[in-house]
Amino acid sequence: MRYSFGKDAWLLVAYSFVAWLGGNIVWFVQPFYFRSLGLGYEEIGVIFSLSTLVQAFALLLTGPIAVRFGYRRVILLAAILFLTARLIQVFYPLFPLLLLSSVLLGFGMALEWPAFMSLLSENAPEESRHYLFSLNSAIATIGAAMGSFMGGLMPNYFGYRGTMLIATLLIPVQGLMVFLVSPVMERKGQGVEFRKETLIKVLKFSLPTTLIGLGAGVTIPYMGLWFRTVFGTGLEEIGTLFAVQQFIMGLGTFLLPMIADRIGSVKTIVTFNGSATALIVVLPFLPSFPLAAAVYIIRTILMNIVNPIWDAFMMKFFRSGERSTALALRSFSWTVTFGVGQYLGGILFDRSLAMPFFITGLLYGLSVFSFWVMFKEEE
Repeated sequence: MRYSFGKDAWLLVAYSFVAWLGGNIVWFVQPFYFRSLGLGYEEIGVIFSLSTLVQAFALLLTGPIAVRFGYRRVILLAAILFLTARLIQVFYPLFPLLLLSSVLLGFGMALEWPAFMSLLSENAPEESRHYLFSLNSAIATIGAAMGSFMGGLMPNYFGYRGTMLIATLLIPVQGLMVFLVSPVMERKGQGVEFRKETLIKVLKFSLPTTLIGLGAGVTIPYMGLWFRTVFGTGLEEIGTLFAVQQFIMGLGTFLLPMIADRIGSVKTIVTFNGSATALIVVLPFLPSFPLAAAVYIIRTILMNIVNPIWDAFMMKFFRSGERSTALALRSFSWTVTFGVGQYLGGILFDRSLAMPFFITGLLYGLSVFSFWVMFKEEE
């Protein structure tokens, strides 16, 4: 690693690892758990999209909240909301209460993301920020890989509900890690000033993010069920697939800052996201699970491995006090369209197992094109 970081930075990286470990166990098991409760694709889509839409609209408020009350306190509040929501899903999985849990999760995610990224940003100087962001993403992705593998394996021993409970018990561990982080100075009243140039910067980042969010929502939450429906694949095989994909992605993320240093952040993002766009479209035409799995692994790595480069690139356009609100507004643009996409995806997959991939490919392609047009001169 080219740069060294302090204790607080490593605590935040450890927080990401545990959060993604538990989160991906839940993410993998949840669709199968909900199906075992007798819910259909469309009902699952409502549960997923409600959480995402609540997150989206809460993001309009949580950026200034994070600045006013302190990043660490806000992350701890988010952890309490996560714990409450997961306990509801485990012990009271009635449809109306599952909707309530989605609301709590959505608000918690809206609180957590801008506060966490802003707190992480405070723990590295600008010249090394993309290295810290990439390190955090890499470790989190390795945690996600372990979570996917465990999510495929654990239901054989603990059942869906037992697996959800074990993942839920990791949330207090997250809370302890962020509690040990030193609080940064509060920056009251230093949110985004909506001058014309500031608003334009937020909107420029939000347009390609919006298109990615809508496209991802249509297909990604349903990939495990799609593999099982099309190829009859077992849970362990699907879990192993996601684990391999995320483990490779985690290792590859360590290399991305060096690639971005060599060819630039914009070209890195366009090259990787553009390649992923082409691969998502061919998935429905692949005749076997091993081939489809290989293509899906490569596609997902190419699409997601550049996320920390996106974040670090964006940070340099905003002042320190603006960042949490700017991140929240960009996240709003992704999250609201991801929620809409989740609902549309549930409807589309009930009618066709191929059409959602074509829609996602089109939206991804438009995102890559718009990002290149707006930022090719901003390297």
